Amino acid sequence: MLGDYLRNGRFLALSIALLIVAGLAALTTLPRTEDPRVLNRLGIILTAYPGATPERVEALVSDPIENEMRRLPEIRNISSTSRAGLSMVMIELKDEITDTAAIWSKARDYLADAQPKLPAGALESEFHDDRGYAFTLQVALTWSGPGEIDLGILNRYARELEARLRAVPGTELVRLYGEQHEEILVRIDPQRLSALGLPADAVADAVGRSDAKVAAGQLRNRFNSLQVEVSGELDSLERVREIPVSVTPSGETIRVGDLATVERAVQDPPSEITLVDGRQGIVVAARMLNNLRIDRWRERVDEVLIRFDQAASANIAVDVIFDQSGYTEKRLGDLALNVAIGFGLIVGVLLVTLGLSAALVVALALPLTALFTLTVMNYVGLPIHQMSVTGLVVALGIMVDNAIVMVDSIQRKRRAGVRALASMLESIRHLWLPLLGSTLTTILAFAPIALMPGPAGEFVGGIALSVMFSLVGSYLISHTIIAGLGGRVLGRCPEGDCSGMVWQGLQAKRLGEWFSRRLRWALAHPRTSLALVLALPLAGYWAAGQMTEQFFPPADRDMFGIEVRLAPQSSIDNTARVTREIIDRLEAE
Repeated sequence: MLGDYLRNGRFLALSIALLIVAGLAALTTLPRTEDPRVLNRLGIILTAYPGATPERVEALVSDPIENEMRRLPEIRNISSTSRAGLSMVMIELKDEITDTAAIWSKARDYLADAQPKLPAGALESEFHDDRGYAFTLQVALTWSGPGEIDLGILNRYARELEARLRAVPGTELVRLYGEQHEEILVRIDPQRLSALGLPADAVADAVGRSDAKVAAGQLRNRFNSLQVEVSGELDSLERVREIPVSVTPSGETIRVGDLATVERAVQDPPSEITLVDGRQGIVVAARMLNNLRIDRWRERVDEVLIRFDQAASANIAVDVIFDQSGYTEKRLGDLALNVAIGFGLIVGVLLVTLGLSAALVVALALPLTALFTLTVMNYVGLPIHQMSVTGLVVALGIMVDNAIVMVDSIQRKRRAGVRALASMLESIRHLWLPLLGSTLTTILAFAPIALMPGPAGEFVGGIALSVMFSLVGSYLISHTIIAGLGGRVLGRCPEGDCSGMVWQGLQAKRLGEWFSRRLRWALAHPRTSLALVLALPLAGYWAAGQMTEQFFPPADRDMFGIEVRLAPQSSIDNTARVTREIIDRLEAE
């Protein structure tokens, strides 16, 4: 069967065409991201208990939540931090857990069971399990108009952009940072209130009674069951002003507007503040699904941003302050450059060592193996990111090893007078087992990286997988396409003269003689040779124990972060002041 394949040139051409089409299709359809997606095994539970001391928060909020969460057998570690008015419980799952969604769903159920055990003043707990992934895009909205910043208008535009980005196909999550919550502010005039003899909480009680959040009752008959709601909900400032507070002895109705000024304002003090270039603004952060190409998602987002910028007020400045697609495009560009450089180096080295014909045949194995690797990556769902790209770069030199051995064997047989088909079949029968052994040993060397559990394995596993796919492709292609091409191309020299560096490669007689002497000496002194051979790996093992360990190597990037921790009782205004001082110092540099 293999002989029929090697004999038929059409099958050979069809195989090459199939690899090219499958590889290019995979290149256009594979998801592209900057970093591999690591399962988030860290959950955070935030519970506010306004006015409580850290001791009361620990005893009444953190401990009950921790006790409920400990029912999860998948938990590796659970810890809590209790501050004045806030409880933060952190849950870390075991590394072997791969279905985190089911575990987090169960954790939410246990958290719901813990809510009745919390004190009456505690707010509802918030469960966050999606904070382990970086955002793909961040857009800053700032005030560029005259006068003071209008946070209300800025907030409404930010919500509009949030809605538009969430509607983009492929968007997983959109969040606002620095969002200012609007509220209706009622400022009571104490003199008017005192003149009418009303208590200070009379206005608050009247507003609370008028703001009905639930149905007032039900209306039922034989055919329908309808809920009845009180009309006149608080949907405008005028409606708030018209709320009755009391009735004077003369029958005059005292309304909220008679005792207070009613206006729309943002929450003061704010819950969070975002500064962009030292000015207060709002950042809209969006994250893409991990099974998409970032460049295509970015194109759809660009269309949304252009339409939004055209429709936005002239007082609103829209700026992209972080774009992950730029790093991804640069990384892919570096990959293409590395492949081109590797191709050129391989052709140059093989031209010197094997000759022109053999160099061209072996060099063809490089793009074909790369296309095979991309095809397998598309089949198993391994995206193009910095780890898989690194694996492809690492495998560039390994991709041609099998092809070099196969081509060299066929070339020697052809020059010895063996026919094309016979030289191909004899080389394959002779080399398939040794090359299989060398390929499997290299695959097994990378297997521990691919099988590494936990976040570390999920992050760097793409390197090993892409290298292993390349090794499998190199073995298969060298025994089929490269062998078929080698039998047809090699051994054909002009006028039957195969001498010279172009057709036979560089012939360094002195180097060959020196190597032969060293080889004869090694065979004559096996124990000494074995000791010298073992000295190098043993020295490597010793050096490995002296080296420091770190998960990520140092990398230079055009961004850095500064995290500032102030005292728990520090106000948000003080935090903003310290942040502005840091910004001023940075800008001075």
